[in-house]
Amino acid sequence: MATFQLQCEFDIVRRIGWSDEDLGLHIDDVFNRLQQARVVLEMEADADLDTGRALIAIQYDERTDDTPEHTGRATLGVAIRSSGGGHGGLLPFAEEASMKPERNSWSGLRTPTWNVRQVTMTKVVPPG
Repeated sequence: MATFQLQCEFDIVRRIGWSDEDLGLHIDDVFNRLQQARVVLEMEADADLDTGRALIAIQYDERTDDTPEHTGRATLGVAIRSSGGGHGGLLPFAEEASMKPERNSWSGLRTPTWNVRQVTMTKVVPPG
């Protein structure tokens, strides 16, 4: 079974300003959900609270009939939406337009949006 790595860089924004605490709690929630995802084998994540930029790299194996890149992107999308956020540029437009954050605890002004800056997909070669 092949293993893949998807690395995404995001700008995390919302219509009203962030406090460092709010942004940090939201990012931690997304990172925790990714660590608990069944498909994720390894994960590296880093975020800059001053700029609202996050870098996430997840490794996962090919377990579904879906394309490997879509599996990784969908996994990231589920973690973001289940944490009350939205995303832009992560999934194909038609698919992304139909998805909304799972929690309605924040008004539209407070809903975090993860905008994709860069995506890199690689096949992981086993050591040896």
